Amino acid sequence: MKIKKIIAAIAAGAMALSMSVVNAFAIDLDAEYPGAWAASKSIPKSEFDAIGGDVKVVLTVETKAPLIGDGNFLAKPMNIDVSWDAVTDRLTSDTAIAKTDGFFVFDSTQATNTVEFVVPADLIAEFGDNGLAFQVSDVIIKSAELSAGTPEGEIKRVSEDQSALIMKGSSYEEATGAAAPAEEAPAADDGAATTPAATGNTSAAVMVSVMALAGAAAVATKKRK
Repeated sequence: MKIKKIIAAIAAGAMALSMSVVNAFAIDLDAEYPGAWAASKSIPKSEFDAIGGDVKVVLTVETKAPLIGDGNFLAKPMNIDVSWDAVTDRLTSDTAIAKTDGFFVFDSTQATNTVEFVVPADLIAEFGDNGLAFQVSDVIIKSAELSAGTPEGEIKRVSEDQSALIMKGSSYEEATGAAAPAEEAPAADDGAATTPAATGNTSAAVMVSVMALAGAAAVATKKRK
């Protein structure tokens, strides 16, 4: 009986663990550059359906030096079976940066970039069989990792000039002039004693205390005599 109980407990634990594990997997996409402004390989709708609900996507992206000029290191998400229009407005991300035309922006000073975003279930429902693809310039989308997601923040947007700075290695804050959040100063503790500033001058209260102690000591000395 004890052995049966142990086996049953192990089986129940294994089932609970399997139910708690988030289903996530990676998909290989382009091994080579598909060409300037061409479409990448797509992430099929069936892969999104296998996760269910909102799906978080993390792309691994390699930058590719252009033959001439500074290059445009960009990728635009598209519902490829419907049109080549950007669907960026319908995605959410706490970290992604995109131009106002919907192209994600990548740092060319890094050989490999990642970009993550969440695709909502209502957009996935509109996908055809080919699902999500990307129009690319000077980048190769190597792979995508899919997992269960929840909505994040609105994707940060930048202008053409700002995107050019980011492509050359500037941070979002540097490119846009956005100030970093100011550190909050600690609030004063009302009623708490504070240490006087070290100005080299002894406070009047301290002087009075020292004089009082000196006087008391003098009186005590006279009494002993």
